Amino acid sequence: MSNTAQQDDVQELIRSIHNERLAAKEKEQREGWTRYVSLMIVVLAVATGIGALKAGGFGSKVMLYQAQASDSWAFYQAKSIKQRIAEMEARRTTGVEAAGAAADVERYRAEEKDLQAKAERLEAARDAAAKHGPPLGFAIALLQIGIALASVCLITKRKLLWGASGLLGAIGIFYVIYGLYLV
Repeated sequence: MSNTAQQDDVQELIRSIHNERLAAKEKEQREGWTRYVSLMIVVLAVATGIGALKAGGFGSKVMLYQAQASDSWAFYQAKSIKQRIAEMEARRTTGVEAAGAAADVERYRAEEKDLQAKAERLEAARDAAAKHGPPLGFAIALLQIGIALASVCLITKRKLLWGASGLLGAIGIFYVIYGLYLV
């Protein structure tokens, strides 16, 4: 092979490499927006994780407060039964026994009031924690749909899907914030 032929081969190889690099740069410029889609997916996934974690925490609080309120109401009922028994004892007896039974009746009435107030406080706390659930659940659903659309967008290279997923993600993030702080 002659020196000129080798030089032509080297020049052709250089042109080929140059053309491949240009084509790669053009493709990267055309599809550079997909990097932003990927970053958006990460942000939406983090928001979904935070929302799900907090929704689970509020759900646990609802169950805990409900159980404690139920226990308080059960204890209230037990005190009410004891009060009724003490009232019957006070009517049946006389003298010191009647005075002791009357004191028991008053004690049970006071304990009932305290238990009722405690149960009502626990129910109020339960209701306050339960208010967070619906907006957080809605947020998680929107964020998951946004992630799915963005994933399809990466496969199909449709920017309209990116816009739709971004909109759903923004609404979902708003509902996470609303569910955590504004309810």
